[in-house]
Amino acid sequence: MSDSGFNLSFVDNKSQKKEEKKDSGSLFSQKTKEDPMKYVNDLSNQLHNFSRRLRVMEEGYINIRKKFQLTEQNMISNNKSQISEIKTINSDISELKSIIRDLKNEMILIIRELKLCAKTDEVKVLEKYINLWEPMNFVTHDELDRILKEYKLSDH
Repeated sequence: MSDSGFNLSFVDNKSQKKEEKKDSGSLFSQKTKEDPMKYVNDLSNQLHNFSRRLRVMEEGYINIRKKFQLTEQNMISNNKSQISEIKTINSDISELKSIIRDLKNEMILIIRELKLCAKTDEVKVLEKYINLWEPMNFVTHDELDRILKEYKLSDH
């Protein structure tokens, strides 16, 4: 068995055969007979070893494939949830933009109306005039009519 884990005994056996042929010198010389069952057993063991390794590699491949499929499904699921969250956020942003636009329009209207209102300086000037004139002492039309009637009645 070599460092790589493969049984290379059949390779060694071939090189031994070549050396034996070289040593014999002739083609028809006596060959040493080796047990053919040994070769069959070695090949069978090697075949069994390769098939076992192949099964282990296939199982590893299947496990990796399952993990990949699970990861892919999770990514698809996460992608769908993120897309729905993004749609919700975009909807909320659109709604907020609309609210801000409405508030801006309302503020513009309020500012226009406030510009039409009297300023504190103007109100103070009016207050001074009102205090100066004392409108509470003014006579109403009804009072004036009543007073005139009384005057006419009393003088005549």
